[in-house]
Amino acid sequence: MGCGMSFRAWVAMLLRGAGAGEHPAPAAVGALPTAVLNEEKARTMHAAFEAGKAALLNKDYATAIDCFQTVIELRYDDADAHNYLGLSHLEQGGYEDATDCFLLAIHYRPQFPQAFYNMALAAHRRGDLAQAVTCLEQAISLKPDYAIAYSTLGYLLSHQLGDFARGAEHIRTALRLSPADPDVLCNYGMVLTQEGRPEEALAICDQLLAAHPDMHEARLNRALAALKLGRFAEAWPDYEARKLSRGNYVPRALPLPEWRGQGLRDKKLLVYAEQGLGDQIMFASCLPDLLPLVSGCVVECAPRLVPIFSRSFPAARIESQAQGDARLASLVQSARFDYQVAIGSLPGFFRRNRAEFPPHAGYLHADAARVAYWQNRLSALGPGLKVGISWFGGAASTRRDTRSIRLQDWLPLLSQTSCCFVSVQYGKVSSELETVARSHQVKIHAWDEAIDDYDETAALVTALDLVISVQTAIVHLAGALGKPAWVMLPAVSEWRYLEHGETMPWYPSVQLLRQPRLGDWQPVIARAAQELAQFTRRGSCSGQS
Repeated sequence: MGCGMSFRAWVAMLLRGAGAGEHPAPAAVGALPTAVLNEEKARTMHAAFEAGKAALLNKDYATAIDCFQTVIELRYDDADAHNYLGLSHLEQGGYEDATDCFLLAIHYRPQFPQAFYNMALAAHRRGDLAQAVTCLEQAISLKPDYAIAYSTLGYLLSHQLGDFARGAEHIRTALRLSPADPDVLCNYGMVLTQEGRPEEALAICDQLLAAHPDMHEARLNRALAALKLGRFAEAWPDYEARKLSRGNYVPRALPLPEWRGQGLRDKKLLVYAEQGLGDQIMFASCLPDLLPLVSGCVVECAPRLVPIFSRSFPAARIESQAQGDARLASLVQSARFDYQVAIGSLPGFFRRNRAEFPPHAGYLHADAARVAYWQNRLSALGPGLKVGISWFGGAASTRRDTRSIRLQDWLPLLSQTSCCFVSVQYGKVSSELETVARSHQVKIHAWDEAIDDYDETAALVTALDLVISVQTAIVHLAGALGKPAWVMLPAVSEWRYLEHGETMPWYPSVQLLRQPRLGDWQPVIARAAQELAQFTRRGSCSGQS
């Protein structure tokens, strides 16, 4: 889970006796009367249990399941066997069966912290984060020095539930309990990055990777810290570790070699999609560099991006990510591609230093007819600049609480009568807009049809004079279209926005307004309001900026 140890390492730890407990040797089994559990049965149990552990360590899960079931048939209340049987099911994707096994292990041994920990792993993989937290807390209550449970709980809270303060506290507790544990140190490196201390995070990652070069989570953490500092050349090779870590990257089972920078003359290349909408837009900035080099190219992207990518990159064939591997495999067979590459790997070839980020006036292009439609519709609102706003973004796992701003806190901006404000916020926001209109007499125009269709969103954004937003996908869209955009950033922002500065290399038209202190939006909003007043005085009519 997260920067927790690999499953193989976890099982190895269990087999050393640090996890589920040593299974008794034959001479020590006498919990039941000798008449029920004789010496021969004890030997059979012990042999089956040891064979099961060996099979589990070697990832032979079917054999492991058979062995542990043999033990349970001989002794139904063997908590260790139920626990290991659960681990075997867990790694085969049998999350419900695994949970049942862990519950039985706990039933026969109520004070079994390792079974609670493993049940948390199963809950996490099922997507039941609340249950995972509950199980980890129970494991810790039974074993107060359970370092890996503290570390995993901290990762889950901070990385997936957005509770960074509590998550960091648990990870620091784990570090006090086990200061040399590489998995705890890996999670602590993540904490340092989240706290805006990337140099310290880099030092920890360097230390970990010197001792554990195959620790993919530490390598990815090092990449993110280096990217935050703008050290692109050293970051991109480490960024490939995302393919071996649990995260937003989804591996593709396609029979094609990876493109690693070989010459592409007379070659055909498949660029496959990964990560979220904003990331796909950002990484697509490399396509103008790539496409002239290749004989034929298919670019996969999120379904919402297909129309705008098709228009913007006519030299490529654009395919919807929704089609999945089966559709791509068919394309691979029919088109005879030479290589494949993840879109997030392209910057490693084309953006290795700040100078390789080209100035541009927009590499995405909205539908001209729809832009004209929205220009006319915006003009009908009356005089003044037309300003799009977006005030919340992300999920709990991507720091939604720290990067979003309540709409009512925007009033110093929204009270400027020389502007017409337009919502470019995704989601159901009508009640918020009505509250602001009723309580503060501020009108924010909103059209659902412009948000539900992303190509229509692109046309609306192109027709606006300015976008002001928190860090969310609309920033990427505005920047990729070459529209002026201001981003109000939390004190610790995502790596895409770098550690310092008011510009970002990906989008020349984007200006960054940073929080001076975490949680304090007032100075950012005040500055945005002041700059908006100046922008208005410089002014332009809608669609003419």
